[in-house]
Amino acid sequence: MTTQAHTRQGHTRIEQAALRHALEAVAAGAFRVRPEDVSATLQDDAGKLGVDLLVRLPPPPLPGPSALQGPPGQGQLPVLERASIARLRISSLGQQITGLQCGRINIRLGAGGRAVREDRVDQREDQADRSDRRLDRRKP
Repeated sequence: MTTQAHTRQGHTRIEQAALRHALEAVAAGAFRVRPEDVSATLQDDAGKLGVDLLVRLPPPPLPGPSALQGPPGQGQLPVLERASIARLRISSLGQQITGLQCGRINIRLGAGGRAVREDRVDQREDQADRSDRRLDRRKP
């Protein structure tokens, strides 16, 4: 019994906007900012996908008592180190998602973004408790 290779005629086209939005989302995750705070332009880089990014970062938090009490070196990384790590993440995850090898990734850092808010565990529990109480009030 021989198996025939299934060949499909035609082609698949991925629009530049889809690639751009995918890489903007990856960059937003790498920098932990909202997707609206990242914009990308794409170009050919000797057969690879060249990416120019503008990332609007939130202002750094003001030092408080907890920041002053911790040992030096803990906390948030310097912005250039964060950009270097983000570049690696964008390159590897971008290739996994798009199937295209990334060439040069230029990152411009700007100000004015807002950090992604992560829900606290106790906040979710509070919301569940409130919805349970509302349901209890509705019961006769």
